[in-house]
Amino acid sequence: MSTYADHTSMAGGGGGLVVRVWKEWGIQILVVASFLLQLILLVFGGFRRRSSSAVLLAFLWLSYLMADNMAVYALGHMSLESRPGDDGLVAFWATFFLLHLGGQDTITAFSLEDNQLWRRHLLTLLVQASGAGYAIYRYIIPGTWNLVSATIVMFIVGFLKYGERVWALQRGSNGNFALLKVYSKTSEERAYILKTRAKMDREEEILFDAHYMFHFCMGAFINVSLERWSTDAVLSYLDPVLPLPYKFNMDMYDLVEAELSLLYDLFYTKAQVVHSWPGYLIRAISLLGTVSAFLLFRLDDGKGAHSRVDVSISYMLLVGAIVLETTSVFAIVGSTWTCGYLHCQGWNKTNAMVLCIRRLIQVGSQRKWLHSIGQHNVLDYCTRNQTNWMNRIVEATALKKWRRKVKFSANTKITMEFKELVLGQVRRTMTRYSKTWSILDAPGKCVLTEYRLLDDMGFSIKDRDFAHCILIWQVATDIYLCCRDDNQHQSRCLNAEEDDKVLVDAIKVLSKYMGFLMIHPSLLPGGVPSDSTINNLENLWKDSKCSTSSEFARTLLADENEDPRLKPYSPLAAKLLGNKRKPMLQVIFGVWVEFLCYAAYHGTGVSHCTQLGRGGEFLSVIRLVIHHIQLFRHKYSERLPSDR
Repeated sequence: MSTYADHTSMAGGGGGLVVRVWKEWGIQILVVASFLLQLILLVFGGFRRRSSSAVLLAFLWLSYLMADNMAVYALGHMSLESRPGDDGLVAFWATFFLLHLGGQDTITAFSLEDNQLWRRHLLTLLVQASGAGYAIYRYIIPGTWNLVSATIVMFIVGFLKYGERVWALQRGSNGNFALLKVYSKTSEERAYILKTRAKMDREEEILFDAHYMFHFCMGAFINVSLERWSTDAVLSYLDPVLPLPYKFNMDMYDLVEAELSLLYDLFYTKAQVVHSWPGYLIRAISLLGTVSAFLLFRLDDGKGAHSRVDVSISYMLLVGAIVLETTSVFAIVGSTWTCGYLHCQGWNKTNAMVLCIRRLIQVGSQRKWLHSIGQHNVLDYCTRNQTNWMNRIVEATALKKWRRKVKFSANTKITMEFKELVLGQVRRTMTRYSKTWSILDAPGKCVLTEYRLLDDMGFSIKDRDFAHCILIWQVATDIYLCCRDDNQHQSRCLNAEEDDKVLVDAIKVLSKYMGFLMIHPSLLPGGVPSDSTINNLENLWKDSKCSTSSEFARTLLADENEDPRLKPYSPLAAKLLGNKRKPMLQVIFGVWVEFLCYAAYHGTGVSHCTQLGRGGEFLSVIRLVIHHIQLFRHKYSERLPSDR
């Protein structure tokens, strides 16, 4: 009996200890944890612009949600706690929770939908400011005027910072893009722009052009028609900025990448708010107010009226707030937005100094992402091991599609040669053959028409949904690349030039990238292919008794006339292998580039903007390149770069 009582006492004592610790140190734990979450958001918030790591995104998502919920809970706890307040530091800490709700400049919104909820955040601002004010009223100790003053100052700073965040969310909502306007330049302004442009290096020119073309970049993602950008006002606007169009090589790629980085700032950070006169004023008040609160608290601390632990926590919060604000100020001063603003204002000496500092610490590299793209191969997926008992369980559940995305997808680095090949093919198709082909036509039509193969291979693209076309061409491409190295094609391979290897690598990357888009429906226009088409290939793999995907590809070609399930994969591969007089690598690469352009152009702007918050997407670069070529072709139709 006594033993049972002892165990009950121990269990109750353990639970009672947790309760006592929480009642004694709960606020301290919450305020320290809230500050640490702000540090995490500051440090890691900007990484996702150039990283698609699922671990990083999950970590940031949890930190983002916990930061807001913890501050809201703590303020509510302070307001409703029945224990009478006997420490003015609790009221002081309440203002820091309000400050933390303002978030960091690097991550105002985690997802695109957060911007649409700015009204909810506005209501939260009013409610939490009232809660913080009530907590100050309950917990403040009369007579400690230095602490009272510091608390009031931090309350004002916290209110302004949270209001700044609400403003940034409101500005980042899609509704604001309908207000886009472009103004023409006077002749004096154009002459001044040309004069200053001549003194810029390549990085500065790209930065300058990205800011001047930024409204056009936004228009490309909200389906603004090209006619709107073809008015006299827009054309006169482009004259001094882009006197000679980009040659659609790496300069074009870097320009588009910079524009996408600015678009990321628009949606997911406070950039468009802090880089305004009200934003500069709020930042000045925040920094000066935090420093003033530190000095006021230092004067109050000399009286020894509070416990050393609570005083230490207060100093940590104050010093941390000063560090965060100072870091934010330096980031604003060295931002590309500031450089663009200084240049527009004509403050060239100041701008040159900022640009020099940016080059020394290589800030520009932080705006570059898109170093890798997703990869998924249908044949590799169909030839997976399905005999393991764990695999069978997963295959039989709803986790099958999730497993396909995670286990059978990968990322690969994209090289400079790959980017140049793709951009060159896009430009070639859209300029040299613009009279016979449009980006709105069926994908693959241009290159097959050019090489007079449309009659033989048109069945692979005509009257089919886009996802099915991708599936057909990926399987056929795998068969072709595998079988071209067999003995009967060895003579062709021995005489191949070194360029063929680069082209083959580019084909493999593009093919697998389009396969990756097939398992991400939000990025691909027209959805994904039906499961029956994949199931047919899986059943063929089981029947073939092959051990590798290469053997399976050869089997598919050998059995093309025997199994109706092989249509149209094997017939297309056979025609690719049978046309020895045509440069089939060029044909295949051209088809995949047209597929890429079609997906980029017809995808929704929302899907592209959403993907910016997940590390960016190569598809978005191609979409912007297409829009730039259309605009330049309209204005500089006689001066576009030739195909040579």
